[in-house]
Amino acid sequence: MATATLLLPPCPRLLDPSSSSSSSYSHRFGPSRLGLGRARPWLELPSRADYYTSLGLFVISVPGLWSLIKRSVKSKIVQKTFVREEGAVAPPNQVAGEILSFFTRNNFAVTDRGETITFEGVMVPSRGQAALLTFCTCISLGSVALVLSIAVPEGGNNWFWLMTLSPLAGVYYWTKASRKEEIKVKMVLGDDGSLSEIIVRGDDQQVEQMRKELRLSEKGMIYVKGIFER
Repeated sequence: MATATLLLPPCPRLLDPSSSSSSSYSHRFGPSRLGLGRARPWLELPSRADYYTSLGLFVISVPGLWSLIKRSVKSKIVQKTFVREEGAVAPPNQVAGEILSFFTRNNFAVTDRGETITFEGVMVPSRGQAALLTFCTCISLGSVALVLSIAVPEGGNNWFWLMTLSPLAGVYYWTKASRKEEIKVKMVLGDDGSLSEIIVRGDDQQVEQMRKELRLSEKGMIYVKGIFER
């Protein structure tokens, strides 16, 4: 009677991870060959220390924002010496009339008519300045909230409620910006009686506006018009 023999395939041999065969198997059938890829170093989450470093930088910038808001309600006193632009020669009486007309239009009144004429008026807040301060504060608080939401995730998106405080910057400016200003103007005449120079001391914004409207140039300086002034 014949005996049948059943032939079984050899049992697969377990690969030793340290063997060269295992390395070859991983090379041929590893995640990179299957399209799964590996985590790239630049996709790894930053360490917590990086977030706290960024947070520290934002916290340092907050006093700068507060300083900007505080300075917006204070006048910056400057003293500048102006001369008439080339080709804009005018008698001293005419220039004095133009200066008086400029300050009268801006709600300034003459309080002293000595050698140095003193104008006094009230500065009113600017809506554009209030809007700009509110916008800058909103952006700054939004940046701080973003870093806080990552560094202290327990707060979640609630940190962004800080941005609702930004209108307080505009309110602060609007309530504090009204102030009394004093502008002093002195006209210096040459030996021939012609106007030599005009010395102005006061708020830098008013002084600059006066320079533009009366077409004056700062002594010793060459004024180059901006793109939007041509």
